[in-house]
Amino acid sequence: MYEPPIRPVAMNDTKRREFVQKAKADRMAFDAAQLLSRGDSVSAATVAGQHLTVAGREQFVHWLRHYATTRFKVASRTVDEFLRSIEPADMAL
Repeated sequence: MYEPPIRPVAMNDTKRREFVQKAKADRMAFDAAQLLSRGDSVSAATVAGQHLTVAGREQFVHWLRHYATTRFKVASRTVDEFLRSIEPADMAL
């Protein structure tokens, strides 16, 4: 089977920083969804609030909703109620 060679993507410092921040926000969305699935909505809200503004609210909400409903089987209504309850916190990564 043919496998094309992997070529690294050339990124400047700004692009690399943006990429890393989005990756961290994606991971935090996963962690928040996992905490929500365990019933620990207080910790999930803390994690989500701290990282909500990193990738933008819309993108973070999309990731969190995806992980919560598909990976952890949390009901959509529960996710919507949770998302309405969280507020962004002023915290940089």
